[in-house]
This record gives sequence, structure tokens and C-alpha cells, in this order.
Amino acid sequence: MADVLAHRLAQRPVRTAAGTSTIVVSIFYLLAQMVGAGALVALLLGASGEGARRWIIVLVGLVMVLYVTIGGMKGTTWVQIVKAVLLIAGTLLITILVLNKFDWNLSTCSAPPPTRAARAGRSSNPGSSTARTAPPSSTSSRWAWRSSSARPDCPHILIRFYTVPTAKAARKSVNWAIGIIGAFYLMTIALGFGAAALVGSKAIIASNESGNTAAPLLAEEVGGGAGSTGGAVLLAVISAVAFATILAVVAGLTLASSVSFAHDLWANVIRKGATGEKEEVLTAKIAAVVIGGISIVLGIFAHRLNAAALVALAFAVAASANLPTILYSLFWKRFTTRGALWSIYGGLVSSVTLVIFSPVVSGNPKALFPRTSFDWFR
Repeated sequence: MADVLAHRLAQRPVRTAAGTSTIVVSIFYLLAQMVGAGALVALLLGASGEGARRWIIVLVGLVMVLYVTIGGMKGTTWVQIVKAVLLIAGTLLITILVLNKFDWNLSTCSAPPPTRAARAGRSSNPGSSTARTAPPSSTSSRWAWRSSSARPDCPHILIRFYTVPTAKAARKSVNWAIGIIGAFYLMTIALGFGAAALVGSKAIIASNESGNTAAPLLAEEVGGGAGSTGGAVLLAVISAVAFATILAVVAGLTLASSVSFAHDLWANVIRKGATGEKEEVLTAKIAAVVIGGISIVLGIFAHRLNAAALVALAFAVAASANLPTILYSLFWKRFTTRGALWSIYGGLVSSVTLVIFSPVVSGNPKALFPRTSFDWFR
């Protein structure tokens, strides 16, 4: 993002702002991935208790950071290609199986088949914590949820423009990406309501109090239920897809934030261009370890939070700090350096402040810091 802005604006101020924003957004997003990875691995290993989940987050985080520092851009690109294919195929398969349970009538997904609900005695409330992947009910919230599917302002999306040979190829890849991501988010409607109806809120909360294991449990249920061969196979497949997705996102985010620090902040702002390629690469690797360590520490405290909610927070921060600046730079001829700084810092500070003083961070048992209370915004 900094390269786009520095092309027509004062280089050092906008690189500082863009680099800072990239790192903050990446840490927010990495936090969600650490929490999701911890819940997933805990489910597969049958681990229970906060201590076990914290150690799992530490181990998974270390493995992912090690992968990024060794694999670099090429390794990250390949794992993202594999992830994309597996994710869409796995999500499509589960969506088809869920819709088949309801005679292909999406409007009935909010209520489970009567015989199954009666036999299992499970909750079917679509507004429960297990339906968090479904879009909100209000009109404004629905449009906000839908608009997040494009995600043109996230650092690990923006950095992909460096992996295509021409501007034409970049535009083509963006169109494909928006279409595929939009289709994926539409499928999560069926997955969210399907998990609430077929698995039940009690079963999912018993597995993970924040509802982070809804998708694997749904795969097990539509595959034949716990103890069946089909259920075990689908549980393993969807868990593998989820883990590959987490690895790909963590790799992309860590790479984007570390490269932003090395290229924008270190090479162009701190060193003022007096640096070589080897020094920049070494700085990026060190930054990847530091940023990964910060995400692991925050993930330990945030393991009670819902991963989907944390992703939404990351999207909100990115949309507030990055998206307006990108649009102004592309379409407003009178856009200035001062405007860019106000746009980035204004959106970043206001959105992060709202998050810090919200119930996500303090004021309830599932918050980041449950024993303190400074949740001024609700």
C-alpha cells in the first residue's frame, strides 16, 4: 500500500503511516487466526482446559512463524493456492450436504428437522452463538457484512499484487478473487444456520465456549454423526482444510507486516534508502518473529473469544484506515500527503480506540482481559 501512496505523495510520511497501519491490522487479524488454530487443534487432540489451549496456541504459532521465515513469498504463494482450492471444495461439499438435509430450501435452514431435534434434544435457535458465521439481520448490518467479502484493504490481499506480471493480470485476479470470496461468504450462511440446527448450540459450546469449532462439528454431523466412518472422514478433511486456511492467512499476514516494516519503515524511513537487499530481507525475518511473538502472546489471552468476531474487528480496522486512503489516491486528483496522513491515522486511531474500550477487551468473562473493566463502548 505504501508503494501506491509514495508514487504521488511525500514518501517518508506516507510510508510511516502505511507501514504502521499494515502492522496493526495484521496483528488484529493474526490474533483471530491464533485463536482459531488453538481451538481446532484442541478439538482434534481432545485437549481440554485453558492451560492446554494456551500451549497449543504457542506451539502452532511457533510452527507458523517458522514456516514464514523459511518459505518466504514463494512458499506463502503455494500454500495459499492449495488452501484456496481445498477451502472452496470443502465448503461447497458441506454446503451441499447441509442443504440436502433441508430439501434444498435455504429458508428452512434456521429450523432443524423435527425428528432430529426431538431425538437429540438440541437447541435450534439461529440467533445462538453457533450461528455467528451467518450475516446480521438488520439491513445496514447485512450490507456491512456483505461488503467485507471483497476485502480490498487487508495487507495480505494488497501484497498479492506483487505476484502477478502485469496490471491486466492484476485486474483479472482481483475479479476472480472477489467472485470466489463472495461465493464463499454466501455459503457460510448455510454453514452457520446448519451448525445451529443440526449440531446445536449446547454441543458446540461444550466443545468450545466461543463457538470456534462449529464447522468441523457440522462436517462430522452431516457425514453421519460422531462414531461413524463418514463423520470421522469429513471431520478430518474439514479440519485439514481449516488448518491449511489458517496457515495460509498467517503466512500472508506475517509476510505482509514484516515486509512492510523492513521495506517501508526500516529501509525508506529509518535508513533513508541506505540499505541493501540482504539487510532488508534479514530485517523482514526478524520482524516476522517479533510480530508473530506478539500475536502468540495476545492469542493466549484471547482464546475465549470467537474467531469470526475477531476477524470482523480486523476487517473494520482495515476498512477504516486503509480503504479510504486507497480510494482517494486512485480517484481524487487533489488528494494530498496531509489528507493521506489524516485518513490513515484518523481511521486507525478511532477504530482501534473503539475496539480497546469495547467488551471484546474487558468487562466480561470472555474478554481479552476479563478481570478488568474499561468497556466504555457497547
